[in-house]
Formats: sequence, C-alpha cells, structure tokens
Amino acid sequence: MAAGVRRSLDALVAPLGESIRMVWRGDGAPDARSVLDNHLKLTAQRFIDLREVSDASKQSYYEGVCRLFGFDPAPETFPLRDSNDLPPHLLKRLDRTPVSVSYLETYDSRHGTNFADRARGALFQFANLVIKSDGRVTPAEAAALAEFKGTLYPGGDGGDDAPAGAGRDASAKGRADAAAAAESEMALEELPPPRPLEELLAELDALVGLERVKADVRQLINFLKVQRLREEQGLKPLEASRHLVFYGNPGTGKTTVARLVAQIYRTLGVLRRGHLVETDRAGMVAGYVGQTAMKVRDVTTKALGGVLFVDEAYALSSGGANDFGQEAVETLLKMMEDHRDDLVVIVAGYTARMQEFLDSNPGLRSRFNKHVHFDDYGVEQLVHIFRAFCRKADFRLTEEAERELASVFGILTAARDETFGNARAARNLFEATLSKQANRLVALPKVDREILSTIEAADLPGHEELRATGILSGM
Repeated sequence: MAAGVRRSLDALVAPLGESIRMVWRGDGAPDARSVLDNHLKLTAQRFIDLREVSDASKQSYYEGVCRLFGFDPAPETFPLRDSNDLPPHLLKRLDRTPVSVSYLETYDSRHGTNFADRARGALFQFANLVIKSDGRVTPAEAAALAEFKGTLYPGGDGGDDAPAGAGRDASAKGRADAAAAAESEMALEELPPPRPLEELLAELDALVGLERVKADVRQLINFLKVQRLREEQGLKPLEASRHLVFYGNPGTGKTTVARLVAQIYRTLGVLRRGHLVETDRAGMVAGYVGQTAMKVRDVTTKALGGVLFVDEAYALSSGGANDFGQEAVETLLKMMEDHRDDLVVIVAGYTARMQEFLDSNPGLRSRFNKHVHFDDYGVEQLVHIFRAFCRKADFRLTEEAERELASVFGILTAARDETFGNARAARNLFEATLSKQANRLVALPKVDREILSTIEAADLPGHEELRATGILSGM
C-alpha cells in the first residue's frame, strides 16, 4: 500500500509546483515536494500521537514512517507540540483543507483535471496506513480518521467549494468517487500480509495446462521487478499499462488467473489491496440515462486498490448506437485515468469478439496493450481436471472408466466451438456421471464404502445422454 501511495503523491508534484508558481506572489515560493512532505509529516504526527504507547515508541514509529516515504523526520516530536518548526505559510492544521489540495483545486479549475481529488485520496490512504499498520484501530483513531475524511471531503461530495470553470463537473464527480472510496476503505476488514511471490507462482504452476499463460505472467512479473530495480537505482521507470486483456473460451481459468495476478501485483507493491471484483455488462450498464455512469463508478470504486475483472467485456460494445454500453466504456476509461495508480482492469472474453471490443473506442487499445491468450484444454488435460473433481469428492475411477472418460472427452472436444465450456464441461460431466452412478447404486442389494466411492465405465454418460444433458450440442 505504501508504494501505491508514494506513486500517487509523486504524480502530484508537477501540477502542484505549477499551481504554486501561478498563484504565489513575491519571492520564496515553496517547493512542491516540501509542501507535500510537510503535510504528510504533520498528518503522521497527529495520528501517531493517538497511540497508547510511550513517547519514545511514538517517535520511533514516526521516524519509520518518514523513512518509508523518503522524508526527514523532525527530532523529538513527542510529546506533540504545535509545529512551530514549520514555516507559517506551510502550517495547516488537520481541521482545514490541506494547502496542497487548495493549490491543486486552482490547477484543476484552469485545466479541467482532477488532481485535487487524487491528492485527497492519497492523503486519506496515507492516514489510513498510519493508523492501521499496527494491526488495531482504537475508537479514538477511528474518530480521528472519520474527522480527517470530513476535512478532505467537506459536505461529502465537495459541495460549494468545487472550483469554478471547466473542471467543476469533473471535480465534483471525482470527489464523490474518492469520498466513496474512502468510505469503502474504512469499512474494509484488515488484510492479511501479502503472500510470498514463490507461493503464488507455485499456485499458478499447479494449474492444469495454460503453459502460454504461465509464461506470459512470469514475463509480466519480471518486467515489474526490473521497473522496481530501476526506481531503487534512481532511474526513470518505463511508462507501461498494467491493464490486461484475457482472450479465451469459457472455463479456461481466466478468473482464477486474474485473482492470482491481483495478489501478485499486491506482493510486488503495484496494488495496495490485491482483491478482485468481478463484473459484466449487467453490473455496469443500466436502462436509463445517467444510471450507467453511476453503476460503473460504483463497481470501480469497490475495486480500488485491486483488480476489476470485466467478463465478456465485448458485450459492452455490442448494443448498437442507442445502447448505454458505450457510456459504460467511456466512464470506465475515465475512472482508469483518474485512479491510474490504484486500479488494474482486466477485460476478458472470446478472442474474435474482444478484438471488436478493443476497436470500439480509440482509448481502449492504448490502455489494454498486454494480451494473454488462454488455450482450450486438450483431452488429457480435461481428464486431469475430472480426476481432480473425483479426488476432492472422495471418488476414484476404475481403469476402464478412465479409458471411457478419455473417449467421452474426445467426442466433446471434436464437437467444440467457442461456446465449449472446457473445465465447466468437465464439471458438468462429473455431475452427470454421479447422477448416473446413483441410479446404478440404488438398484444394488448392498453397498459399502468401496462401491460408493468407485466410478465405473457404465456410469459415464453415453452419446445420447450427453446431448440430453446439454453437455454435447451440435452433433
């Protein structure tokens, strides 16, 4: 989370510096980085002072926060005094709009941007990190965090203090989004520590098949590692989109891999939470004017700090000129831009139709330039998946049943098209097999543990039964 906050704050330095230069009268204009650092130090001091520990412990933790964010700590800060060591023009208490936000509001009003909203979000995340990092939140800390949120988001959505001019509407909506994100952040449960990368990669490698996917994910990990090394050495990291396109037919593990990618991004410091929010057209598109943008902002806000996984994303662009799907795409692109350091979006669907989706809006291809293809499973892999279902449910296949199973999957794969369910088809076949086995067992005069857990060749559905259950179609 700290890495994400640092990146968000770094992105504010240039517009903040320009705004200070625009409005400052006389000599001695403050440095933008100093303005941010001083406000962060003051924020850390006020929240750390709420901890029920000794002054020495508070000072130690305060210095650790300063080191983490790369600024010099004030010596002997606790017991907390008024920050007279700060220049008067930088001294802003927590009960007023932060000076950095005020400057950025001026910048936004002239450029139609939303940097003030992004500053509010970063400042709230910083305060949230300081309070929650010791694993507990006292009532006093919770109250202080809520009060701080009220300072950052006066009136809940910005109200009358939104800047005038071209940026007003965008700023008001951005503040509402950021305020909702802050509210959501406070309500979320504490996360366990990030999982080790080796553990996540072992889970990826344990997935059946998907060799091309595994190679692509490892290549992505290596790229992110190198970018982090460049930053540590003071080199400029390459600007690269972290958003992904997953191509492939149903049941090929796209959601499973997306969930792993979210956790990998968290472990590498790309995302602060690493959770996955799944949605589709129904979760983003409404039937009335104005409602679609609200739905998209709501689901995207829930995904902040993690991954938004949009399944069958091509459906957003398939409704025609009068459909609200294009509004959903445009709103999603805006949210991706507004929260570029705190959100990863993965869009998924059939290969051919996803190409049409990416062509439907000029902004999509520039943001989704990393594509991962999920191949269909072969007969051997489908048998492996079926066996896994058996193991989990305490069943075993006889040798004859396993040969028959391979034959059934041979029939299914020969008839498959883009609607073939892959792992879902294997699950459907497993469930149909258990139903047929049950019909056989109830006719037996006596059953035991061995009989109950054994799947025989006669239990596997035949050609007509496959058609009747919908597992096999088109033949």
